[in-house]
Amino acid sequence: MTYLDQNLSLSLEDRHATVTLDWFAHNKKPLSPPRPAGNIVTPLVCGEEAFAKVYECIDKARHSVDLISWGFDPAMRLKRDDPSALPLGDLLKRKAEQGVEVRVLIWNNKLAQLGENSIIGEGMGGSGGTWQGSGQSEGQAVDTEARESKRQKLLLEQQEERQKLAELGPNEEPKRRASRDRLNAIQGKLDALDSGYTKGRDSGGTAHDPDAQTYTRNWFRWVHSNQVRNIEFRTRDFELIGSLTYHDDAGFRIHRGRLMILARLLREDLMGDVELTGLQTLLLSLFPSHHQKTLVTDYQHPELAEGFVMGHNMHRNYWDTTAHLYDDKAANRDIGFGPWQDLSLHVKGPVLFDLNHNFCNAWDSGTSWIRRLFQGSLASQRKATTPLSYIQDGGEPAQICRTHPQEGPEEAILEIYEKALGNVHQYAYMENQYFRYKPLAERLKNTAANRKTAGALHDLHLFVVTNNPESGHFSSTSYDMLDSLGQAELMPLAHRDNLYDQRQLAYRERELSARPTSPERDRELQQVRSQMRQQNIDEARADELIADDPNTHYNKAAARELEPEMLPPDGMKVIISTLVSCDGGTSTSAAAKNQSARQTDQQITETLGPEQGTAKYKPIYVHSKLLLVDDLFFTLGSANINARSLLSDTELNIAMPSPKTTRLWRERLWEMHSGKALKQDKYNMLKNIESDFNAWERSIDMNWQQQKKNLPLKGKLVRFWDVVTPYATAVD
Repeated sequence: MTYLDQNLSLSLEDRHATVTLDWFAHNKKPLSPPRPAGNIVTPLVCGEEAFAKVYECIDKARHSVDLISWGFDPAMRLKRDDPSALPLGDLLKRKAEQGVEVRVLIWNNKLAQLGENSIIGEGMGGSGGTWQGSGQSEGQAVDTEARESKRQKLLLEQQEERQKLAELGPNEEPKRRASRDRLNAIQGKLDALDSGYTKGRDSGGTAHDPDAQTYTRNWFRWVHSNQVRNIEFRTRDFELIGSLTYHDDAGFRIHRGRLMILARLLREDLMGDVELTGLQTLLLSLFPSHHQKTLVTDYQHPELAEGFVMGHNMHRNYWDTTAHLYDDKAANRDIGFGPWQDLSLHVKGPVLFDLNHNFCNAWDSGTSWIRRLFQGSLASQRKATTPLSYIQDGGEPAQICRTHPQEGPEEAILEIYEKALGNVHQYAYMENQYFRYKPLAERLKNTAANRKTAGALHDLHLFVVTNNPESGHFSSTSYDMLDSLGQAELMPLAHRDNLYDQRQLAYRERELSARPTSPERDRELQQVRSQMRQQNIDEARADELIADDPNTHYNKAAARELEPEMLPPDGMKVIISTLVSCDGGTSTSAAAKNQSARQTDQQITETLGPEQGTAKYKPIYVHSKLLLVDDLFFTLGSANINARSLLSDTELNIAMPSPKTTRLWRERLWEMHSGKALKQDKYNMLKNIESDFNAWERSIDMNWQQQKKNLPLKGKLVRFWDVVTPYATAVD
């Protein structure tokens, strides 16, 4: 029933022992062992808290600052309630001028930068100055007239595509699906013109902040100049082939690149350890990212040392308050960056040793052999300290776990997820950017089934807070995860598309069966029947698929005229939710909106019917990576619930069997999301969870009705509901 594979030895003299569940990673080559005691952590909810603490720790650093992140914006304001607080770039510059050794390591892949710029202002050449990044001239803001020209072209494309869709008949479903996909893509491009960081020639900042375009380019021009002391900014990426690098006292080792990741994924697929499509395997291996986010200050001085395990990136869109206000200006967010939910952790204790070990390995991998020859590696310079030096009074056990395809390769984060979901007795809570790794759903189902078989009297409760899929490129893994948990109808369009594809199989099987036998016909019939067996389509199910029109069901579901049918696995109760910010009817008038926003409103009206109220909604983007189990254990860090984070990217999480902190996470987040006080019977945990689960269901059902009428919400919890993403094979 639990995930426990250790051999236990009991002393005959003592005749008793205390056995606890194992929560730590041992089998998938973890870099760091569990640290049995002495770790103190502080949860940080949303950017206002997290970045203020980051600013404080950097500002008081006296010896060193070591930062790893996926993204970096030197113009970002970490503290927004203090006019004297410096932008991140100036803060690091001041510390360097004070003699503090500052090291910054950021992932950078030039091809990926075309899709999402992770290093703001660095430029394609990597040295700032102009958008090309030559570093040879002063930074400058770029004229944005081209943006309006692009908008007009997109609006024309949108108008033409809508006309094409209107002319298609109801039976031309493949063409209608392709047309909807194109409309979604066009709308996404329109929205991107007025929000977030800009791309291409404008990539030094945002559309609304030309000064930042100049500042960021000048910062990179400065940091890469020959006049800089005590600060080093580096980028890293996966190499296409292996390279020989020096890490630590173990000497030289092969540092595997993209092709080695491809070979490992193919091998694991053949052995049945993972189930990936050929496209997934190819993209995971050719486009992995360094996704870790950590900060350690004053590492070599244990009395001063502090650290962070973060979900937050050093980008301005990650800044938000726990209120998640609808209006960006009122929330003090940068214009065009909507509400954002994220979590990080401030840490002290022996895990700082492991955070430093991870940093040194990454840093030394990018240090030239000539420099290592004369200066030694960073790891060798810091080997005098030990984990015991960092023990804090009253601290608890913890382990740093990673996904690292180049070292080990390590899959310790996947191991702790599997272990934790095998240990569940009362509840699991997942707050994660993605919900796309079906084996974890199957793991939880097996735990529930085993408990039922063993005579458990109550169900497991699963609470999930996540986002809708961002596009059809990710829909099948999300849909499969939901389908495994009996929640497939929460994605009505993907569900309809999947039924339509199954219906086509049934039609094809009947058509082929009626044909005279031939080698070609027999071969195709065998293939079709094999696909049907894989999808559990027997003759009775085929009759149902042919008799029912999937479009009829979808149209009612999209209009919210029909409640989704949810069938959770035996022994489980499941809630899949998202977060929404509501303005309560105080949004700007329609006349004040740009054309793109008005067209978005028109699409919503066409899908859901005319407005009945005045409230407007914005999704709160969930970027958190948190798992809670039974008020006993949590893991938090950079790893998402998808194949990319668990198999091919570099990620870093902390795992802690900590009743105190786990309960603190649960109480604070659940009250924040639901807007209601929690059940607080300290003697009956199960009663508390059942009561909270019922309260969440009532809140979500009530907000479902409020959304139908465009009325204000109660709290921010709403049902996961995706009526726009079609079913398509996922690429991650």
